[in-house]
This record gives sequence, C-alpha cells and structure tokens, in this order.
Amino acid sequence: MTSAFDFMLAARQGELQALQNLAITSELVSAVSRAIHALQKERGFTNLYLGGFSQKFARELRQFSQCSESAAVALRGCFDQMKLDSGCHADRIRLLNRVALAVYLLDDLPRLRHKVHDRLLSASDSMQSFTHLINALLAVVFEAADTAVDPQITSALVALFNFMQSKELAGQERATGVVGFVEGYFDPQLLNKMHFLQEGQRRCLDVFAEFAAPECTDAWSEREQSDITVQIDQLRRMAERTKPDARVGSEMAEIWFDVASQRMDMMKTMEDELSERLVKLCAEKIELAQSDLEDHGALLKRLELLDEPSEFPTARLFNVQAVELGSSPADTPGSQLSRSILDLLHAQTLRLQAMNDEIEFARHALSERKTIERAKGELMVKQKLSEEDAYRLMQQRAMERGAKLIDIARFILENA
Repeated sequence: MTSAFDFMLAARQGELQALQNLAITSELVSAVSRAIHALQKERGFTNLYLGGFSQKFARELRQFSQCSESAAVALRGCFDQMKLDSGCHADRIRLLNRVALAVYLLDDLPRLRHKVHDRLLSASDSMQSFTHLINALLAVVFEAADTAVDPQITSALVALFNFMQSKELAGQERATGVVGFVEGYFDPQLLNKMHFLQEGQRRCLDVFAEFAAPECTDAWSEREQSDITVQIDQLRRMAERTKPDARVGSEMAEIWFDVASQRMDMMKTMEDELSERLVKLCAEKIELAQSDLEDHGALLKRLELLDEPSEFPTARLFNVQAVELGSSPADTPGSQLSRSILDLLHAQTLRLQAMNDEIEFARHALSERKTIERAKGELMVKQKLSEEDAYRLMQQRAMERGAKLIDIARFILENA
C-alpha cells in the first residue's frame, strides 16, 4: 500500500514540477518584455512617420520594424516550447487562450506594416492596432502571474506585470503626445487622454511598489529623481498650455518623442532587472525544492532504522488549515517513524497554508483588476463610452457614494 510519506513526497514533487513550469514561464515573460519594448518603439516611430515626418523617419522606422520582428520571432520560439498537451486546468486554459490571441496578432504584423508603409492608416488607427497587440502580450504576463504557486514568485510577477503595464501606458502617452505636438495643439479630448494615461501609470506603479521587493522599489524611486522625469513634466505642462490660437512648433514632436523615449529606456532597464530577479528567484526555489526531496528521502531511510516500538506520546492530528484538532483516542503509541512522518506532514501543511495565504493576497490584486476592467467594458458597451470616460464615470460614482472603485465595479456587474 502507498504510505503517507509517499503521498507527502508526491506533493512536494508536484510543487517542484510547478516551479519548473514557472521557470519556463519566467523565461517567456522576459521574451514578452523584449518584444513589447521593440513594438513600443516601432509604434512611436510609426506615429512620427504618419504624422508628417515620413521622409525623415522612414529609415529609422524600417530599422525598428526589423528589431521588433526579430524580437517577435524569438518570442514565437518561446511559445513553440510550451507543451500544449501537459494538463488542462483552468489557469493553463486561460494562459493558452491568451497566447493564441497574441500569436494571431503577431502573424498579422506584416499586413499592418504594409498599410503603414503605404500610408493607408491614420496615426490614431495605427496606434490602436499596435496597442491591441501589446495588450494581448501583456495579458500573457497577467495570466502567468495568476498561475504561480509560490508566494514570492507570485508577488514578483504581480510587481513585474504592473511595472510593464505602467511602461506600456507611458508608451501610449509618448505616441499620443506625438499626435498633439505634430498638430501644435492639444484639444480637450487629447488632453483628457493624456491625463488618463498619466493617472494609469501612477496606479500601476502604486501596485508595483506594494508587491515588489524593497530593493526594487528603492531602485525605481532613485531613477524617478532623474532629469528625464523633470523634462517630461515640463513638456506635459507645455501641452496643457497650448490653444488653437497659441500653438507650438511641430518640431516639439521630435523633442517630446526623444525625452519620452529616454524615459521608456530607463523603465526598460528596470524591467530587465525585475525579469532577471524573477528568473533567479525561480532557480532558487527549484534548488530548494530539490534539496527538500533529497533530504526527505535520506530522512526516511534513517527513520526506518529507528522504527521500533516505544513508549511515545500520542500523535497530534491537524486539519487542512493546520489547526490542532486534538488527539484521537484510537491512536496507539506510535513508532519513531509514524510520529516523525506526522511531524513532517504538519510542518508541510503549515508551510503550504502560509504559501496559500500569501498567494491569495497577491492574486487579490489581479482579481480586482479583472473586475474593474470588466465593469469598465460593460459601461463602454451599454453607454457607448470611451475607455477614459467609462473609468471617469466609475471614479465619479465612487466619490459620490464614498465607496471604493472595486465596490462600484462589482455593483455594475451585478446589475448588468
């Protein structure tokens, strides 16, 4: 018959396998990060190309298109390494669906580039297409964070996802700013879009700071004190001061793009550090799990030698929440082996429960984000609102009722 110790070892072996899968996923996240950064640059230069600087930026655009294509090919290689028949649990199904959409949109990139080259798209339409692809790639990272089984890795993934999301919103702000500075004037709708993107960046960075390791938050706080941040704020204020009869020169579009690109590169450096830390953390967790398995095997052999009847206190029993239930009258004084196995089981139960609590805390942030996005989408469809207006309406309702944004989101979905 299979022993209790066999089941315990199987559980730990399952954790090890899950960690190994996470290590592969972490490598995938790094590849997604590189692809997104390349696509963000291509999107920005596309806006300049379509905004009246076609001759000046045609060569640069071709170069960045080649760079993003190379990053996309590398990412497709990571997708190809995913085992499509290794389980069908709900988290994995969601992840595979996200990957499917990303692959479909990556395959459609040549057609999009052809339209841009022939100037068959407006800057706004081009930006929307690139953003749709980038958001699909970010969704892969989101689902990867939701499948993690280790609390530290889950927190690291949540922090990385929110930082990547903040960087993407910064990229959208860069592209949107190009449109306004090319025109020389930011109309109310364009300014509203800029404010929405800036606010989104702050929200994502707040979540990043909540889940990132202290050394990571300190590193980012130090980078935010740079001159680049000051220049970005100055250009934002300049955009707000523009009027139909007080326009700025279109050359400001290049200046804005250069400064915003420096900030994006600074964020990419931080993003790389977060990705490297995630991969390293997975390696450390795998090494620890392998060590535990080896120690358990050696312990079993040693305990078998001590398996002799003895006067030993009755073993304690614990439920799945690691709460002591008390001693069972049916328990007979056990052997050294049975007592030690129960102690090991108890220790493992405590550890797993602590891990589960931490994972649930990290996943709570992901769950709230899903709820808010769904509610925002509901308002966009039912009331024909833009994304910004839908979010503003939710904020307004929250302020009027003195409620949290997540509570308003839940109310909207419950009454949908």
